[in-house]
Amino acid sequence: MRGISWPPSTRSRGVVLALGGYLFVYLSWQFLHWLPGKQQLGQAFLVPMDLVALAAALLAARRCEGSSELRSFWLAMSAAVASETIADVLLFANDAAYANPPFPSPADAFFLAFYVLLFYALLRVPVARITRTARLRTLLDGATIVIGGGAVVWYLVLGPTAQAESATTLAKGVSLAYPIGDLVLLAGLATVLLRQSPIVLRTPLLLIACGMLVSIVADLVYGYGTLHGTYTGGDPIDTLYVLEFLFFALAALSQRAIPRGDPIAEVGEWRQPTVRVNWLPYITVPIGFGLLIGVEWDKPFFPDLSLVLIITVIGGLVAARQYLALRELANAEAELRESERVKDEFISVVGHELRTPLTSIRGSLGLLQAGLLGELSGDAAEMVDLAVANTDRLVRLINDVLDIERMDAGRMTLEVVPVKVSELVRQAAQIVQMTATQAKVTLAVEVEDDLVVSVDPDRVIQVLVNLLGNAVKFSDRWSVVTVTAVCDRVQALFAINDTGRGIPVGLQETIFERFRQVDASDARDKGGSGLGLPIARGIVEHHGGRMWVRSTLGGGSTFSFTLPLASGRASRERAERMTA
Repeated sequence: MRGISWPPSTRSRGVVLALGGYLFVYLSWQFLHWLPGKQQLGQAFLVPMDLVALAAALLAARRCEGSSELRSFWLAMSAAVASETIADVLLFANDAAYANPPFPSPADAFFLAFYVLLFYALLRVPVARITRTARLRTLLDGATIVIGGGAVVWYLVLGPTAQAESATTLAKGVSLAYPIGDLVLLAGLATVLLRQSPIVLRTPLLLIACGMLVSIVADLVYGYGTLHGTYTGGDPIDTLYVLEFLFFALAALSQRAIPRGDPIAEVGEWRQPTVRVNWLPYITVPIGFGLLIGVEWDKPFFPDLSLVLIITVIGGLVAARQYLALRELANAEAELRESERVKDEFISVVGHELRTPLTSIRGSLGLLQAGLLGELSGDAAEMVDLAVANTDRLVRLINDVLDIERMDAGRMTLEVVPVKVSELVRQAAQIVQMTATQAKVTLAVEVEDDLVVSVDPDRVIQVLVNLLGNAVKFSDRWSVVTVTAVCDRVQALFAINDTGRGIPVGLQETIFERFRQVDASDARDKGGSGLGLPIARGIVEHHGGRMWVRSTLGGGSTFSFTLPLASGRASRERAERMTA
């Protein structure tokens, strides 16, 4: 069972293996009937499994001495299992003593007490505090599960039992109490699955839920068989009751120990209901409807009043649940928009407030670096150079963050004009040339002279500088970085090629995400914030183009992007005049 973990105790594993062996022995008896005497005496197999589950629950309570809440839960589970154990012992005694055991008997009192005690135990499970809306949603989901599944209980057992004749009022009341107890278990099942329970109880509660589901199915089959005279003690259906307490025993054994002083004793970490669990209320609806239609199909116009009532109630619950979900979604969207507005406002204000003093600091450092305020010693000059470099890096980071914020908010404005591609590449290469010279990297430009694009020149130069700077940064000394631009139908195709270390195939798309780099150490060793490529791609896409990368490890990388060509002779002439 996925997500279930067992305690590392060798003793617990041995008990699990013993339980599996016991189940095998019981199944062999069910199919081979090797036990002599009455078939009903096979119910003796139930009692040992009950006792194992009881001992395991008491042991789990003892192992949770560090948490009073979990200890109370397991003690309540022990009481429920003890009630069932006593009932099975009394039932076995009746079957052994009487040819026709009396009904009702003292065993029935303990069987019925089991339903109440088990539900009480589930209410003892500590749960996280939730909002009123979440509580209402859980209540609606639980009611849908109970009524949807209750339709099955009603038409298979509860309804026919209510209409059947009985020797005494007490006998009929006890007969009706069993299917009602199944509805209680169904409510308990919804309680287990839909509430936010402690992570430390995740595995035990899943196993308990499996045991409860098996118990409900067993009671339905037993009740249906009893009504139609097809059930006798020791029938294979009793295997489900053995499985029920096998699940309870495994649940108790899977409870990890919580000694005194254990930090988890406060039960502060909660398990959220899974997405699949959230679909349970809607699964019960077609089950309930399908059964109702099947039962009532041969009756003209479906006259049964109970059918109408159940359909009406289930429909109302589902409608209310959907309304609540839509309202929650609308509130979540409003909260998200508000948080985005606050975030954008914060980034904008902080960015501008930081950029102003940084500009002043950069100017002052520039004066010191140029020696206008006096000559600096070697160590002082080195410290000033370092301060200038880090200040420039911080300014670039702030500008990148502001650019990302503008893109997200849709406030990036482009001043599109026709411009020659050769001029864009020339200006970008001039900006990067000093860095390339220091890195002993050669820049090679191969651009068609008559290419003209309709773009925002400053933004495209920003893209080219970013890509060229990255290519130089990750290239080996004495290597060549090549910039090409050619006409590709109605667009210009740019490519920046280097012979550096390359990019793994699995990262060739993720590097365009924010704050993502090929190697986490690049931010420290190579500089950069991980925002350059997302900004570059965003600028290209705002122009109607696209950007991608092709790379092989050890074979270099080629970053390519497209931009729209300027149309018409007038645009080309205007670009030439602007360049001249």
